[in-house]
This record gives sequence, structure tokens and C-alpha cells, in this order.
Amino acid sequence: MTTQRDALLARLRETDHMPVLIVGGGINGAGTFRDLSLQGVDCLLVERDDFCSGASRAPSRMIHGGLKYLETAEFRLVRESAQERNRLLANAPHYVHPLEMVIPIHTWFGGMRAAIAKLFRRPARVSQRGALLVKLGLTIYDIYGALNRVMPRHRMIRRGDVLSEIPDLDPDIRVAASYYDAWITSPERLTVELLLDGMAENDGSLALNHIAFDGIEDGRARLVDRLSGEVFHIGCDVMVNAAGAWIDRVNEGAGTNQRMMGGTKGSHLLLDMPALARTLTGRMLYFEVEGGRICLVSNFMGHVLLGSTDIPIEDPDTAICDDTEVEYLFDAFRRIFPGVPVGREDIFFSYSGVRPLPASDADDPGAVSRDHSMPELPPQGARAFPILSLVGGKWTTFRAFSAEVTDAVLSRLGRTRRARTEDRAIGGGAGLDRRAAGHETLARDIAKAHALSRDRAHVLVRRYGCRAGAIAAELGPEEAFMVHLPDLSRQEISAVIRTELVAHAEDFLFGRSTLFLERPLSHAAVSELAETMAALLDWDDQRRAVELDRIATRYRQFHRIDVTPGSPPHFEGSQP
Repeated sequence: MTTQRDALLARLRETDHMPVLIVGGGINGAGTFRDLSLQGVDCLLVERDDFCSGASRAPSRMIHGGLKYLETAEFRLVRESAQERNRLLANAPHYVHPLEMVIPIHTWFGGMRAAIAKLFRRPARVSQRGALLVKLGLTIYDIYGALNRVMPRHRMIRRGDVLSEIPDLDPDIRVAASYYDAWITSPERLTVELLLDGMAENDGSLALNHIAFDGIEDGRARLVDRLSGEVFHIGCDVMVNAAGAWIDRVNEGAGTNQRMMGGTKGSHLLLDMPALARTLTGRMLYFEVEGGRICLVSNFMGHVLLGSTDIPIEDPDTAICDDTEVEYLFDAFRRIFPGVPVGREDIFFSYSGVRPLPASDADDPGAVSRDHSMPELPPQGARAFPILSLVGGKWTTFRAFSAEVTDAVLSRLGRTRRARTEDRAIGGGAGLDRRAAGHETLARDIAKAHALSRDRAHVLVRRYGCRAGAIAAELGPEEAFMVHLPDLSRQEISAVIRTELVAHAEDFLFGRSTLFLERPLSHAAVSELAETMAALLDWDDQRRAVELDRIATRYRQFHRIDVTPGSPPHFEGSQP
């Protein structure tokens, strides 16, 4: 099978210069790639691993307006975040959905003095937020979210009412607050769709995964294909460093040792607790732990998502959810659900990412700004082009950050903006909105056009949005479903790997699907996936074994899950 990646590599071999080189295929790099491509600027984006591999693949799955940033008086960031949340609900309705947030509150007046001190930039830590402080914050939050409002304003909930809806909550709460933000089902796919959109809008742009930036050689970027070892030398007019927590390493490779990054690790657990998950359907609890840090727990795809931590880390390649964090998260869980038993045997997946925060000497990691900036490294020595480094930012505000970067690049290229992105749909979100009618109509039309069951058509629409029609067209009348992944077919896998730059089995599993989050996956399931891809991509037995080992190693090394043959998948240190 000839894949899209093969075709793009062939074009790269014929290229020695691109106006813009973007290093890093996370959400900020992908958003900038699409925006620049829409302006008619030819871009080359390279990612050393798969797209959306770093912090972009390890969020709390929230698209939020930044309520907690009110405490640090980052009002511009709160306003921008709330507006961008509303835009994502409109532009990516296939993956971004409204989510009720519930704040359990244990005091009436706690935290006011500390909050006022922080508002005036004085050192203070809010240890317990009372109802009055939460009410004030949510009122301001509603005002900032007024532009393109698509969700209800906040409300306060009496203790008895919230305990009747979520009976396992800590009975010592005094009151609760409810407001709305949003959640994202597949940040991995949305990132890939931004790249596909960019290449569809501008056939001069290229996005390639598993291509590493390896420094500057004779004034040009040296790029290495990590699959084949092939080397490319590409000149550019502007380089955008979107490598996230690895920004300093990329800049060092370009001959500059300036420290910009000081990331913190955020870890999450997925718990196989279906009964509790049912009581949380449609909600996320946003609650305090000791010291005032915020944690969250929600129903994510029928399981309980628990997070997160905020720990400084030196080497982003070593980020895992370690034992200390597991116990911290369990303690947080027990604080809010004191009667619900929880242990390592409930964990079926863990993940950790490093937030690309600016370097800071702050004692409290939570006090480091989540706002974004774009420091520039001027040309130096043989490197005749500037480097713009994308520091900070978060999932919710990627479009706004990308627009700022695009405008800065256009200015340096002497060009002007010709298209805006505020109201532009992303990928499979085109033609859809929050109303069910569009999704139902699309599923009905796909089922009729391709002789599929309505259930199958709805699964495709949920996975791919309006792109589901193109996937359905390749399924054929003899769709062959997997044995251990029964809602996935060989033909669907084939369509995705051919058109979405899939190079490894783990690219499909972790970067083009949500299978790894939907259920615990056995060795038999991941083995079947590797075997299917081997048949489609003509891998020999050795390559198939390597691909299976890559998946098992990733599970073990980064997610602490053992997928040993003959044993149920289980978290490290728990009994299978």
C-alpha cells in the first residue's frame, strides 16, 4: 500500500527550501501550520515522533475558559480562553462538547483574604475556596464567556440537591456550584485534522511525522527520517519552534543555549469503575485538595478520569505517572468520594505530559502563568533565519496563539493575512454544529449511500465527523471486523493509515483512535492490530514483531500497563 506519508516524502526529496519550517507537531504547531497554509504560505512541519505526542496528547480532556486564572489576575487569558472555548464548540462539534462542571464547596467565606492578596500580586496561597469566593469568580467568568455564548450561566446548588444527584460525594460539603465548560473526546485526531486541512488548502505545504530536527548544517536545517535514516537539508526564511517542553533542546541544536522552558508534569489515571462513572455522566467534578490545588474527576468514555498533578520536571522524556502521584491522586479521590474504594487494581491506563511553561523560579508551580509568548532568536552565524519559539499556551487557546504566530511570520515575510480562522470549521466539524439534527442526518445519509446499518454509520460519524463519508466509501460490502476489537474493521484501518500519515501501529492506536481510552486492551487485541497492519502495509514477520513490541513497550514504559500474553492487562504493581 502506498500511503500519504510516502507521497509527501517523495515531494520533500525534491525540496531544498521552504518559506516556513515548523518544528513540532503538537497542537500549537499544527494550528500555526493550518493558519499559515490558509494564507498561501508554503510550510514544512516536522515532528520527531507522531503528531500530538507530547503534552498535546496528555491533557485533562478539558476545553475550558480558565476559571482558576482569575486568582492570578490573568484577565486577558480568561477572556481569551472563554471565547476560544466557545469557538471550538462551534468549529469542532464532532469532538468538542459542553460539559457541566460541579464544584463541591466546604466553607462559606474561605479564601477571600488570600484571593485579594493574589489579585494585587502579593504572595499568598488560597487553601480553601468558600462559596462567596466561588460565586464571585463564576459571575466574572460568565461575563467573560458572554461572546458567542452557547451554554448556561452558573448556578449554586443546595447541599441536599447535589448529594441526591451524586450520592457518593463527601457529605461534609456545604453547597456546590455548577457552570459549563467543554471536553474534547479526541485531541489526537483534531490535531491531525488541522494538518490535513492545511495541506488540503495549500498543496505547497507538507506535514511529516517521525522526522527529527537535527541541527543546522551549512545554514540549512538538517532533518532525519527516523524510520529510514534518510537525511534532508532544508533552507527556510523563518523557523517556528513548536517543540513544547523540548523547545530548549531544539534551540540548542540550532546553536543557541538560551533557557526558555520550565515545564511541569501533569499526570492522570483512568479507572475502570463503571458504577461511579454512571453517576458522573455529563459532569466533571472540579475540587480542591489539601493546599488549595485543584483536581478533577469525570466520566470519560464510560470510565473515571482522575487528575491531575503539577510537578516541576527536568527531562520531559522521563514523564510518567509515578507512585507518589498515584497516591496523591488516590488521596484526592478519597477526599471527595470517602466511601468509594479505590486501588491500583482499578487503573487501566495512566498518562503524563509536560506543560510547556516558561522558565520560572516560582515556588508554587501553579503560580506560573499559562499564558503564551513568542520570544525570537535572531539570525546567528551561518543560520540566516530567525527562530520564533512558542512558549506556554494551552489546548483551549491554540487557535488564538496560532493566529498571533501567523501574523508575526507574515510580517517577517512581507505578506498580509487573507483568511481568518475564528469561524472556520476544523476537519470533520465542517457542516455540523451542536444540534443533533446534523449528526443524525449525516449518519442517515451515509448509511443509505453505502449500505451500512444506522448503528455503524453513527459510530463512523462519532469518530470522524463529516469525514465519515470518505471512510465509509472504502468499507465495501464485505467489511471484515476484528475479533478482539469488534467495532473496528480491517477496511476502516486501511482507509485511515492510507490517508492520515500512519507509519507505526502505535500511530494508529494512540494517535488516530481513542481505543486505548475506551477499554483495557489485551495482548490479543494489540497483536491483532499489529497483524492487520502488517498485512495492509506488507510488513514481514520481523517488522510485525517490532511493531507489537513497540506497543507493549509504550504501554509498559509510559503508561505503566502490562499487556503480557496470557494475562489480563494490569497496572504495574497490581494483581492481574
